[in-house]
Amino acid sequence: MKELRLLQPIDPATLEQETLRIYDVCDGCRRCFNLCPSFNTLLDRIDDYESDVTKFTPADHHRVVDECYYCKLCYNHCPYTPPHQYAIDFPLLMAVWKKRLAAERGIRWRDWLLTRTDLLGRLNSALAPLVNWGLGQKWVRSLMQMVLGVHQERQVLHYQQETFARWWGRRPSRNAGATGKKVALFASCLVNYQATDVGKATVQVLEKNGIHVVLPDQSCCGMPSFDIGDTTAMVKAAEHTIASLKPWVDQGYDVVIPTPSCSLMVKREYANLVSGEDATRVAGRTYDVCEYLMKLKREGGLATDFTQKPGRVAYQVPCHLRDQNIGFKSKELMECAGAQVEVIEKCSGHDGSWSAKTEFFPLSMKIAQKAVRQVEQVPADVVASDCPLAGLQLDQAGAQAHVGGKSAQHPIQVVRDAYGLPRDPRTS
Repeated sequence: MKELRLLQPIDPATLEQETLRIYDVCDGCRRCFNLCPSFNTLLDRIDDYESDVTKFTPADHHRVVDECYYCKLCYNHCPYTPPHQYAIDFPLLMAVWKKRLAAERGIRWRDWLLTRTDLLGRLNSALAPLVNWGLGQKWVRSLMQMVLGVHQERQVLHYQQETFARWWGRRPSRNAGATGKKVALFASCLVNYQATDVGKATVQVLEKNGIHVVLPDQSCCGMPSFDIGDTTAMVKAAEHTIASLKPWVDQGYDVVIPTPSCSLMVKREYANLVSGEDATRVAGRTYDVCEYLMKLKREGGLATDFTQKPGRVAYQVPCHLRDQNIGFKSKELMECAGAQVEVIEKCSGHDGSWSAKTEFFPLSMKIAQKAVRQVEQVPADVVASDCPLAGLQLDQAGAQAHVGGKSAQHPIQVVRDAYGLPRDPRTS
């Protein structure tokens, strides 16, 4: 897509022309049929207009864009991505449209608030017992739906009074650098405030393998801002994260991230948001946690003294991990630990704040049922997903379908348990 750039001023005529060009190619291909709500709406409208894409109304365009939750699966699915002469980049098209709509319609207060994950995390963790209690009360949730537009049935990961960063700060200094390998851990705001055990398990497994771990200063990676077209927030997040990680990379540290959306941002998106070589240098040393550990295995450095077998694992691969094109590293790592892994390549439909919104929650549950049906077909001992929000979605959708019963875990938690390491590591 040579004509469109996310950070350049939007020329409406160019955007309209490029949009219709891409829609016309999609009409002839249809490979993404039923991939996500946006493509269902797009192809339905094309059929309604008998393949005349010039008949698309502003409302049609807006619906296609609003239903996109930036999973990015269409990019890998598409046979016409660059360097093909058609140069189709549908996620970029949607991101530019979201930016345009944010400028034209404004950003709703609810949408702005839901993307301020650090602000929400700090406030809600400080009041975690009260907040968690309130989120479990129907009257509170009804009020949230009425005032904020957050669906009353949207389950939320519990906030932790002791954040991951506070837990880290209470630990005595570790100097587990026997292997000489060093990691700067980008934990993510989700792990810091809610899924703290994922961060603890990541540290435990890395240190079990003789890796020296540091925790740089960090804040939200900026991925939530794609949903609302807030490019200013994206750039600010990218600049902060690169400035925080670059000094560690210069000292020989690799960057390890346990959440796929954040690793995708650092690896892929930052170079399009920030000019200069720093973003490229940081991206080149950034790994998903299981990708890093499998790299360690290839180098002959992975500890294999597992003491407990995980059994059979139904493993849902998050969309933002698939978009990284690194293969099934989490599957391979769990298999190293003795697991039998069944891979589920179906989107969970959560996507951060998108599925929390009243207008999209029912659709997100419908999307999740495809993955749940596959989980149901696997007689699994463990359900796993690298994304804690995808895991939450599988739990909720499974409960609605009266299947499941096993809370989803992150693969690094499965591996931590296979090593026989304690689930509640003390700071001593």
